[in-house]
Amino acid sequence: MNAVKGYELTKKGLSISHSLLESVGLGDEVEVFTRDHTIIIKSKSMTDRVRGIVKKSPLTVENLDELYHTSKGV
Repeated sequence: MNAVKGYELTKKGLSISHSLLESVGLGDEVEVFTRDHTIIIKSKSMTDRVRGIVKKSPLTVENLDELYHTSKGV
């Protein structure tokens, strides 16, 4: 785990810069979870989740995104 810059902790809460999220491969839609004393931020898009796994797949990013949204009924 690496310490990073690009966030600010105030009395109102935690702000994370968009550039920090982009630098770790997260898109505009994220999901936030907590586990014990840890905050987990994950991409909401199935496309982003499997981007490295399906490099040799015949499916395009657009195809994967469409499949994801279809499976969620969106």
